[in-house]
Amino acid sequence: MEQHGDPPPLRPCVMVMGPSGVGKSTFAEALAVALEADFIEGDDHHPPANRAAMAAGTPLTDAMRAPWLAALAAAVRAARSRRAVVFSCSALKRSYRDSLREGIGPLRIVSLTAPAGLIRTRMGQRRHFMPSALLDSQIETLQPPEADEAAITLDMSRSLAEVLHEAVAQLRH
Repeated sequence: MEQHGDPPPLRPCVMVMGPSGVGKSTFAEALAVALEADFIEGDDHHPPANRAAMAAGTPLTDAMRAPWLAALAAAVRAARSRRAVVFSCSALKRSYRDSLREGIGPLRIVSLTAPAGLIRTRMGQRRHFMPSALLDSQIETLQPPEADEAAITLDMSRSLAEVLHEAVAQLRH
């Protein structure tokens, strides 16, 4: 029984990461439904200045990302106090993932990959503030999860149903 003043129990939390256009939002939203969890779109927590910079084709700096990561961590932490959470976030660098873990607590990582040509094609078919011209900078910045991060890496060249099935199976293992 939970005593008054005890911290709330930690509910499951999954971060879906990867470069823009790889399919994070679509996949994370489907994963949240499959896991009966809340979905949080990481892009919704960017300050207006970040959105404007990206829309203008300017890659974000670490300093520009810091308030976004803090706001996202706060939103995930608050939601996690009520229910399991799946959230999308590029989380391209280890330091960004570490910052999110510090702000949220333990989480599972699902890292999405796909060939750059496929990502570029997908980016050309969607309406988003992030232009495909920034894909190369995202790929250059990407630091794939290290072994100690115990990430599940999935190839988004396959169908959404296939990668979703694999993710759910591995997360429930």
